[in-house]
Amino acid sequence: MTTTSGTAHETSPHRRGNYAPGQAARARILDAATEAFGEHGYRGASLASIGRMVGMTQQGVLHHFPTKPALLLAVLEERDRRGQLTWPDDRAFSGTEVLDAWDATVADNVRRYGLVRLAHVLGAEATEKDHPARAHVLRHFDIGLTMLREGFSAGVASGELRDDLDYEIVIRQVLAMSEGLENQWLLDPDGIDIVACFHDFTRALRARIRRPV
Repeated sequence: MTTTSGTAHETSPHRRGNYAPGQAARARILDAATEAFGEHGYRGASLASIGRMVGMTQQGVLHHFPTKPALLLAVLEERDRRGQLTWPDDRAFSGTEVLDAWDATVADNVRRYGLVRLAHVLGAEATEKDHPARAHVLRHFDIGLTMLREGFSAGVASGELRDDLDYEIVIRQVLAMSEGLENQWLLDPDGIDIVACFHDFTRALRARIRRPV
């Protein structure tokens, strides 16, 4: 609950003074952990090495994130938060709008090499059933499936999209194209224009799935 009492005003500067450095430290740790997990994987990156990257001890890192799995999940949540900045939060996608959102996400990801690499490294590691990121990776993948499925279903219902296609196949093709292009880009960032390649794919896909006028 927000209060405007005199007591709150007298104590809040002290609270804000402690809060801001703590948030800044958390942000530095998250950036370092993103880099470390992306380069070495969850198993290969240690809290001590992440701490050294930001001038902290392992205990300093644990002050902000009580366990290594907690730090990993915080990194993944931050990745998801940034990745969804290009999505509207006031309505669902319908028809080819879902491809517009996918185009925007791919274009945004080229500025986030570390986060994309992290997603692919953890995606491979999370095939292990006891991996701490497994549930999050599966949920993240399901968000993409659901987003595409609901967008295409709404497009068929509105009459924008053809109703004689198997959209489960189309969905898998979109995911395979985006994941495959990212893999190539991670290996050779300067050798592939991932945005041009993906946008060319979605441009052709729009023409294929739209209902003829």
